[in-house]
Amino acid sequence: MLSIQFFITLVLWVLLLVSTLIFIHHLCLSKYWQSRNLPFIHPSPLLGNLKDLLFLKISFGEQFLALYRHRALSRAAVGGIYILNKPALLLREPELIQLLFIKNFHSFANRYEAASRNDRSGSLALALAKYPAWRASRLQLCKVFTSGQLRECRYPLMLQIAEDLENHLLKIISPANGGIIEVKELCSLFTTDLTSLVHFGVRAGGLKKGHSEVRKQTKKLLKVSFYKTLTFMVVFFLPHLTDILRIRVFPQSYMKFIKEFVTAIRKQRRGFQTSENQDLLGNLLGLERTGYPFATHPDFITAQAAIFLLAGFETSSSVLALTLYELAKQPEIQQRLRQEINGAFKEKPSLSFDQLQQLSYLHQVVCEGLRMYPSAAFINRECTPLQRNKGFNFTTKHGPVYIPKGMPVYVSILGLHRDEKYWPQPDFFNPERFSSKNICSVLPSSYLPFGVGPHGCIGSRLGLLQVKLGLAHILKICRVQECSKTMAQLKFDEKSFMLKARGDLFLRFEKI
Repeated sequence: MLSIQFFITLVLWVLLLVSTLIFIHHLCLSKYWQSRNLPFIHPSPLLGNLKDLLFLKISFGEQFLALYRHRALSRAAVGGIYILNKPALLLREPELIQLLFIKNFHSFANRYEAASRNDRSGSLALALAKYPAWRASRLQLCKVFTSGQLRECRYPLMLQIAEDLENHLLKIISPANGGIIEVKELCSLFTTDLTSLVHFGVRAGGLKKGHSEVRKQTKKLLKVSFYKTLTFMVVFFLPHLTDILRIRVFPQSYMKFIKEFVTAIRKQRRGFQTSENQDLLGNLLGLERTGYPFATHPDFITAQAAIFLLAGFETSSSVLALTLYELAKQPEIQQRLRQEINGAFKEKPSLSFDQLQQLSYLHQVVCEGLRMYPSAAFINRECTPLQRNKGFNFTTKHGPVYIPKGMPVYVSILGLHRDEKYWPQPDFFNPERFSSKNICSVLPSSYLPFGVGPHGCIGSRLGLLQVKLGLAHILKICRVQECSKTMAQLKFDEKSFMLKARGDLFLRFEKI
């Protein structure tokens, strides 16, 4: 009896001690920005300013939008926030974004998120690699995404998938379903097929068959689970723990598929000249053969294949689906766009690269879709000053700000894109913002759909091109409309890292 009472007393004392330590830590932490005379958002104990995100109440993008709009920072150019128990900065003015992330890139050379050093597939992937490995890889891989490469090598392949998209649509639109189609899956089949072909030379066949092994694996990868959610939280907000917890960015099942996928293509290409395979994988294999630094690591190619397959289809499919949703809600805009598209398709069943690029209203519509629905709705950088143990100093209208080495700095792209200071009526879909008359009034770095600076999206040209191509070939043969199953009010998926609609997104497709 005595031992039980002693044990209970001991437990209570331990709990009291832990609670006291947490309280003291929280008290000291909450005074960090206050003592530096910077506007800040008061943190919750242990959770910082990420409470709603950690409890899966809102998405990543919405969480940083909420911080951007918080009343404590409403008049601030930059504000203090807390990422769990770590102080961080949130930039709220385009001029500061340019100052830190472009003009002083070398002082913010890394993204804050990180993979475990034991997870080579994660740490070698371009999106997570650290400087200078990132720079060496980026300099080589950017050759795949030049305008010349897109025009000569990628675009002819993209037209093949666009034809498959038309045939698939004509096949699935029927009186039985009333033309009502789930748009997210349609767009994902299109972008997955396109990414597989232009990056790896593989015809996934999702649009022809309605499914593919590549699509199956990407769906499985994106299926939410407690472990995956925990993994993302650690990688993005507690990167110093990835080694201790041995966190892997990609599940083993996905990496097993990618390795088999790459191995099969290697065997098919054996004996071919590099010039015959100028896609992403051909470039990677060429780097491996020449012994380029980092490319000789056995996991380098699979790491890039894993991240480019995921990024290539997921970001564009979401923007494409949500732009169709907006066009269905605004038939006048859709009709004007269809008139431009039909005029371009008058003489030929497909458009040349230059013809597609010359469709000015299509460009405006896609730019506005990217403004309202940037797939990567927030970005960050880690302070990496050139001088050891020295931070970075800059001045705002409220006074000097010091960023110590290792501190993360965030930008809410969704916040900037929905700020009425830069975009009148920001929640209204209006392609005229990007007309030749109005584009000159867009403030630099207030529009960042593909990020900013050297860490901006390497595939931005390709992403823009495939969204345009998808829209052009869908609206060439169909009119999209709202239906009884269309959600009246769009909500974002709180379990997704990317910004995408929660649940199914249904629209009616009417053949023309």
